Amino acid sequence: MGLFDIFGKKGAESETMPQNDTERWIAATYAAWAVNTGGDWHYFAGAKEKNRQEGASMRTMLRRDWGVTDRASLLDMVSYLTTLYSEGEDCEAEDVASGAWDLCRACQILGMGFVGGYIDRDEMVQRSIEVGRVMQCYYHSWAELYDSYTKGYGDWRSGQGGDAQKDIADREKLCFDLRSQPDGPCCVEWGLALE
Repeated sequence: MGLFDIFGKKGAESETMPQNDTERWIAATYAAWAVNTGGDWHYFAGAKEKNRQEGASMRTMLRRDWGVTDRASLLDMVSYLTTLYSEGEDCEAEDVASGAWDLCRACQILGMGFVGGYIDRDEMVQRSIEVGRVMQCYYHSWAELYDSYTKGYGDWRSGQGGDAQKDIADREKLCFDLRSQPDGPCCVEWGLALE
């Protein structure tokens, strides 16, 4: 074991780097959030490393923005965001039109929970796959998912005050740019069998 291994520096980046197409697909569902918050969409939760500083940052955001303080509250929030869509009943067209906002954020907070140390990588991936399969039931392409996400974001942001229209336009442009990049997050096949 080398000196870097003892202190967790060597190889730390690989902990948050998706290792296969399913994991890249998961990270693509919240690429816009990762970029918007100053992260890198190539990594889970936009974090290039899983270390003490990134973990503390994720735990702070989860607590402040989501009321999440541990594994149980994380999974409760994921359930809250996804229940309407995963109950097996048909959602109203209005719910589907903006529902990706909730579903993408469910994958996002699972990634944050992994980097923050509330769940391990395997649980994050398995629970994200469950959410991803729900997404694939309601949306038929990255364009549909991102359009629904931006509609949901717009609905939410409009009620927050401030310069909502600028923020909404910026997020729409970001989503369009991400899905249009030839080697971007959406280059993974939409209909991929998630496993």
